[in-house]
Amino acid sequence: MKKILIIDDCPTILKAFEIKIVEANKDIQILSASTYSQANELIRQNKNKIYAAIVDLNLPDCKSGKAALLTNSHKIPTIVFTGTDDENLKSLLLKKDILDYIQKDSPDSIQYAIDFITRVIRNNTTTAIIVDDSKLSRQIFKTDLEKLRINVLEACDAQEALDIIKTNEKQISLVLIDYYMPNMDGVQLTKILRKKYKKDTLSIIAISGTEDETVLTKFIKAGANDFLAKPHKFEELNVRIHSNLDILELFQKTKDLANRDFLTGAYNRRYFFETCEAILKKNIKQKSNIALITIDIDNFKTINDNYGHNIGDIAIKEVIIILAKILKPSDLLARFGGEEFCILIEDITLKDAEILFEKIRLNFELNKIKLKEVFLKYTVSLGVAHGKIKNINDALKISDNALYEAKKQGRNRVIVHQV
Repeated sequence: MKKILIIDDCPTILKAFEIKIVEANKDIQILSASTYSQANELIRQNKNKIYAAIVDLNLPDCKSGKAALLTNSHKIPTIVFTGTDDENLKSLLLKKDILDYIQKDSPDSIQYAIDFITRVIRNNTTTAIIVDDSKLSRQIFKTDLEKLRINVLEACDAQEALDIIKTNEKQISLVLIDYYMPNMDGVQLTKILRKKYKKDTLSIIAISGTEDETVLTKFIKAGANDFLAKPHKFEELNVRIHSNLDILELFQKTKDLANRDFLTGAYNRRYFFETCEAILKKNIKQKSNIALITIDIDNFKTINDNYGHNIGDIAIKEVIIILAKILKPSDLLARFGGEEFCILIEDITLKDAEILFEKIRLNFELNKIKLKEVFLKYTVSLGVAHGKIKNINDALKISDNALYEAKKQGRNRVIVHQV
């Protein structure tokens, strides 16, 4: 669990942060301190384990600002949360690697601080690449991005950037591109990237020290999302980077609403069919075997009748929990409706398929769901179409027939039919 340190002498504020941050992030542990000495001890006890801190400037047992300097000296990303309105002090602290300076001037300020720290926590899974032929410039941007807990890759020119992005495309969310570079300038690189990656999947931020105003126009026309001047101010970088990441997440949430099942979070039937087309085309060329599996909960009506539909929903969600532990991220899993699920697995031999599906069946047989007064147990039946699948609808008919046979033979079993 990530540990967040909150230092404030107001019990109400400490409690508000503790409740709301944990509500937004279930894997967070809050460390609370109301004095400088308590904070110092918590840092000592949790050396190198504190992910970020929210710190009040004025505490009863130290000079103003000393607590922020304490967390900063231990290289803990720090947000100052204070009632002190002092622009000079704010400027001084921001120069000392403080992430943000938030005033306690309204209830909204607490929410802003919570949103900010939550964003920094999510940044742990965010990767950016800086494309600039200046090593010094790359280092400056890298230092500031890493303050925000963003993972950073570097490229000295466009070709190196394209090679890195091709290898890491699923991880990279942000690309910061300089204008003047050898062989290919930043605008040309932006055009190449935009042909493959849309604005809702990859955010491109142009960076340039030129005073030529047409450069910004060229970048925007080429598909850049935003622009940062060199040299930049950390506060501006902070706002622009997080604004772009928030927009990417909003796009992703919108896609998820369209592509995912609301109850389980698994992909829905429509997304499954859309994605299958591309997978089948690739595997037809490679002449590799595919497995299409239809999974159905045995005697599901009995679960609903005996325990109610709320427990039935828990049983359905448990399917995804169990399968997530067994399947690879590349395996395509979707809820087709009710208690039925489908899986598409690429490049798998019949022997490996039989071993995997038996493992899935056995995991359900041994699984127990602890409810308030009883343990819920259920099994599943699996119908499998295996071979060189060319048409998804034909393969579904085969897997459905195999599933019907599994049910007819007594349930809790795997039946495989070759395509």
